[in-house]
Amino acid sequence: MKKFTKLGISCLVGILLLSLISPIVFAETLREKDEAARVRYRAAKEQYLKEVNSYRTTREQLQAARERYREFRTAENKAEFEEQARAFLEQTVEVLIKKLEALKNWVSNRRGLSEEEKQRIIAEIEKDITWLQNQKAGIETASPEQIKEKAKELRQYWKEHRVHLKRIIAQIFAARLRFVIEKLEDISEKIADKIEDLKAAGKDTVQLEAWLAEFNQKIAAAKAKQEVVKTKWQAISSPAEANQLFREAHQAFKEANSYLREAQQTLIDIVKELKE
Repeated sequence: MKKFTKLGISCLVGILLLSLISPIVFAETLREKDEAARVRYRAAKEQYLKEVNSYRTTREQLQAARERYREFRTAENKAEFEEQARAFLEQTVEVLIKKLEALKNWVSNRRGLSEEEKQRIIAEIEKDITWLQNQKAGIETASPEQIKEKAKELRQYWKEHRVHLKRIIAQIFAARLRFVIEKLEDISEKIADKIEDLKAAGKDTVQLEAWLAEFNQKIAAAKAKQEVVKTKWQAISSPAEANQLFREAHQAFKEANSYLREAQQTLIDIVKELKE
């Protein structure tokens, strides 16, 4: 996602350029925007690494608990086995909660999603977190039969949650593409207006028109792939098809991203020509 975020920032620079009066003002504004973008990126990266490290630590604890559970599963000491089983379940729930908390933070910081979409996704995640917290609350006093039942419930939850997770991520892919494509389409309109102004002033705009046509072609190709991503994430609903649909959505996202990078390069050429 890092390259894609940089692409979005670079595209916004084009909007600034076409509304500026002089190259000096442009340079100063660009530096300020670039520094602000770097600050936001560093903050987001630090938060992400913190969440990943926390999740990894808890997952390692879970793996250790699983090993202890396996060791004591055949132990003669029933009480000791039950204690290890409870510890294993508690660690499992803790890992899942941390994973959901990290996902919630990630969603809340995604550009491209509307506030309504963010709140809807976050509400669903918080509902899952509440369910898991309720499960954790009863583990300490659970009987051996209840422990087994809770373990089954958690396995079923995780099976369904993985589908939900893939659907959310694919939805964010589509939203992110839509966000950047809309910005690029706006830039294209502004460039077209600028070219008309230059033609009216007697300037040679043949090269600019060729680049603009190429720019629009790449945007159109990316938009077609964005529609594929959208269709795929909306179709994700069951474990049987989730993996395949997610792979197809991810592939379409990468192809769209490739077109957008090519459009970015063309935009750079256009910006240089306009500055001159």
